Amino acid sequence: MPTALSLPFLTDDHLSVLHEAEAFATSRLTALARQMEGLGAHTNREVRRVLSETGWLGLLIDAEDGGLNLGHTVKTLVLQAVSRVSPAAGAILQASILGSAPIAEYGSEEMRRRLLPEIAAGRCWPSIAVTDPERGSHILGMEATARPSGGQYILEGEKVLVGNAAIADVHCVVVRTGKPGGPGSLTAFLVEQDTPGVDVIAAPVNGLRGFSVDTLRLNRVCVPKTSIIGELGDGLAVAQLASVVYGRLNLAAVALGIHQRMLDETTQRVSIRNRREGHLADLPTVRHRVAEMQHNLMTAELAVYHAAHLLDQGKPCDPWLHNAKLTAHRAGAASSEQAKQLYGGHAARIGEPIEQLRRDFDLIHAPAGPDDLQLIRLAESVLGPHRPQWSAEHAARRARRALHAA
Repeated sequence: MPTALSLPFLTDDHLSVLHEAEAFATSRLTALARQMEGLGAHTNREVRRVLSETGWLGLLIDAEDGGLNLGHTVKTLVLQAVSRVSPAAGAILQASILGSAPIAEYGSEEMRRRLLPEIAAGRCWPSIAVTDPERGSHILGMEATARPSGGQYILEGEKVLVGNAAIADVHCVVVRTGKPGGPGSLTAFLVEQDTPGVDVIAAPVNGLRGFSVDTLRLNRVCVPKTSIIGELGDGLAVAQLASVVYGRLNLAAVALGIHQRMLDETTQRVSIRNRREGHLADLPTVRHRVAEMQHNLMTAELAVYHAAHLLDQGKPCDPWLHNAKLTAHRAGAASSEQAKQLYGGHAARIGEPIEQLRRDFDLIHAPAGPDDLQLIRLAESVLGPHRPQWSAEHAARRARRALHAA
């Protein structure tokens, strides 16, 4: 059943892309999703191969760099459609769309010309590696370092929870190059996967089977100065723009897809589950819980697509992006609880779709900041300290590139 989105800023072209994405996901990802879940696979390279055919890694990449340049609303539609069929595939796709952000936003002309067409064509998959094992969201406190050595930099340390670490060809790694704590103390580097000293350490999680969220270990990794993304000291800006502008909306879109699937599965179950002379769906209590799930989903969709629309319009909208991720997670978590009540003991039974979906949804909470971090940022937007809006920086960078291309 197609997604019934009815929002004033969704055009016929938007909905056409949505229907194409739904058809592709259903035909090409359904069997893969069952396979990944059945095998309990930690990393699935076949999903990468299938998704590479679509060009979707280039949804946000400029046309002159080989991308589709369709914007954040289309990206959100595609990620929701994919995640509805396979949450793991949605997570895989969004992680490398996120990984392309540092190159697209801050990469040198040479870096952009060399890598963005390859990414857009699905031949090169990037990751972004920011989080240190003991520092979490405290980016300025990271311990992984890069020190200059002649015309090179030597990177050392570990990065954890790196989406697509096991299938990525290049990693955008943020490390410390100055004294701890300062805004100019971090720098982003492009690191090829086959560089000596780069190791991916498997770190399986309990959901999204097929999606790798592994540890990237850097043991005296030598990279040239030309591998710096942006300028020396731009690391915090690179990480923040990617996380706020790309990451929050990406995760919100995946959450919408899982949320929609939870509602689909639950609606079908209560409609066919026998109870005395009728079905579970005949009970007022059951209908109330399903209505709560529908309400939660509609509320989340409004928040997420509103934020995507503002971003595409070039409006400063960081609070809306924080709100989109927060609302998508909270609404989906509330619906997950409703589904658990309606399924009873079957909600915990291995093999039940709802058990998998609830497990998958749990992994949407932490990436791009848990709910508490979104609340901190929303409080700052009202009470201060007021921060520069990364969405405004994103819009300004796009405008400059468009002017340069003209």
